[in-house]
Amino acid sequence: MSTLTECKFSCYNRLMNTFTTELETAVAIAREAGVIMLKYFEEGQELQYKADNTHVTIADKLINSLVIERLSKIFPEDGIIGEEESTSDYGMGRKCICAPIDRTAAYSKSIPTAMFSLALVIDGKPVVGVAFDPFLNKMYTAITGEKSMCNGKELNVSNEDLTTGTVAVTGGIKVLPKREHFLRMVEDKVRVTTFSGSVYKCCLVSRGKLAGYVENGVSNHDVAATFLIVHGAGGKMTALDGTELDFSKPFKGVIASNGVVHQKIVEYCR
Repeated sequence: MSTLTECKFSCYNRLMNTFTTELETAVAIAREAGVIMLKYFEEGQELQYKADNTHVTIADKLINSLVIERLSKIFPEDGIIGEEESTSDYGMGRKCICAPIDRTAAYSKSIPTAMFSLALVIDGKPVVGVAFDPFLNKMYTAITGEKSMCNGKELNVSNEDLTTGTVAVTGGIKVLPKREHFLRMVEDKVRVTTFSGSVYKCCLVSRGKLAGYVENGVSNHDVAATFLIVHGAGGKMTALDGTELDFSKPFKGVIASNGVVHQKIVEYCR
């Protein structure tokens, strides 16, 4: 083998192995998190309310601590941003962004749409994403530039439009009637559904079960992992105005879709 060929082969291997260790680590952590979620799902949750009146359970805290412990040993230079505890602030560089239990409110009522998610973000762009549903044993994985997977099978969004597909929205009975995008979609007879779980709904988009999903209040830690999962399935995720998301700083509100209905949902949100 020539020196040039050896160099090309070596470079190819390094490219293919990019983020493999990070992905394997995230999957292992997700499995451990799933065990904790199942352990406290029905009882012993030690439910509390945070200053913003959102829920937190012992499982949230244990999983967040687990993430910090595992990642700090394997990737000590990485900043870790967790929903309950962090070792870093947002910013440039390598940041691990975690939702220990996305939608603790559902989890605390034993509604199985809560999920774990973990992403590696470099300079504001997600490069590795893992989301785990321990109740259905579904592991969603994604690496930037590659197809996203669920339990080893490729994911693909639907090609449905708004005449045939369903769009998920989020909000309580007091909030939804005040959201203009929801009212406009209802007026246009778009099929809409609402249930708890940002990560869950994004994963349904990536599986082709939903044409889209829109939420005003969703944050970085809720969608850092599913950003890659949706994109790797052929979909799209942006801010509510259609602009690119920047995970180097806090934000609120996203649209996730199969791409076909994306611009129309953006127009509903204006």
